[in-house]
Amino acid sequence: MKLGHLEFKEYAAKKPIAVSVQGEFITIADVAKKAEAQLGSLHALAVGQQIKLALERYQLEPDFKLGIVGRGLMTRREVLDEIKNQTEFGKVAVQAEMEYCNQLVASLGADKLPVWPVIPKPHVVQIPDWKPVRKCIYLKVPNRVLFLENTTDAVTTPFANYRIAVVHPAFQARGFTVQVLKDHDDIRANFVPLAKNSLLVYIGGIGHGNYTLYTGDGGNHILEVGAYDPAEVKGKGIHFLSCETAAQLGPDTVTKGALFYDGYTENFTFVWDDPNTRVNETLLFEKADSTFDLWIAAGATAQQAYAAKTQAFNAAIAQVPGTAAASWLTYDRDHNKLLGAGTTTIQPSRYVKICFPLLALEKQNALLDAGELTD
Repeated sequence: MKLGHLEFKEYAAKKPIAVSVQGEFITIADVAKKAEAQLGSLHALAVGQQIKLALERYQLEPDFKLGIVGRGLMTRREVLDEIKNQTEFGKVAVQAEMEYCNQLVASLGADKLPVWPVIPKPHVVQIPDWKPVRKCIYLKVPNRVLFLENTTDAVTTPFANYRIAVVHPAFQARGFTVQVLKDHDDIRANFVPLAKNSLLVYIGGIGHGNYTLYTGDGGNHILEVGAYDPAEVKGKGIHFLSCETAAQLGPDTVTKGALFYDGYTENFTFVWDDPNTRVNETLLFEKADSTFDLWIAAGATAQQAYAAKTQAFNAAIAQVPGTAAASWLTYDRDHNKLLGAGTTTIQPSRYVKICFPLLALEKQNALLDAGELTD
């Protein structure tokens, strides 16, 4: 069913979007038919009515699983029980529905449908591999990016596999050296030496987390407020798909010298599809979040990448109007945050300066290790 510029699934058009003063449900189709049906903010409804509306919307949703990166999987029945019992998550779910429904009503009058951002083609400038300057030469070396992909957890694995297939090649194509910690290698002991390398310019990945912590395989503490060397983040851009880390860990990394940090201030929540019967909901979440990485890989500034990511979420929301997926895409978009220097870009290479004669023994040894000694 098409309403305005939005194409609704049949069940989504039947879901209520508001409650009348008489206590009756109002659907999005009702609002579209009656121009005079102006609705106030759902946040102004009594809590009991908000709960009633959220329950009805979820009861009309086909069976699904909800993935929460910091928690695990929940069935539709479990979500309904959480809302009924007004647990901490149940309250969040109600507010997510109210916020999305408010925005859905406003979107009916939009002039056009949001579109996915086009990943920009990188502007590649060919520079020589070396150049002489008096008694010094400058050798071009590739910069490095490091990805921490949790592939040993059922919730994070689909996103990790998508990132490995789509995001990593984009950085390789641009000329970056791509380093990956995954499976049981995704632990702090392996992260630290790679993070401290002076050629590392970007850190990304998916893992669990909380306000102060980003974890890897088996919950291993990779980055935690108060428990890492500033050299691990200084001069790097960071993007983590994880729960809550942009609230405290993100600002902490920027304070300690990170160029920028993109992440989520609350739980990243998504509609889970069985890979064997996959439609498009999970892919929408994967595609929207990875837009930030792809724009950074193409040479965009952090702010441009963040704006493109927001545009991607908007396009994803418009593809599944009225659904639980749209509600949680809205929630994730609204809790995505960019910290640090928005004008920052990262480049695929730089020069290392070598001057002759090499007086320091350490420099002589390094040169010997890199080449062959001949007469």
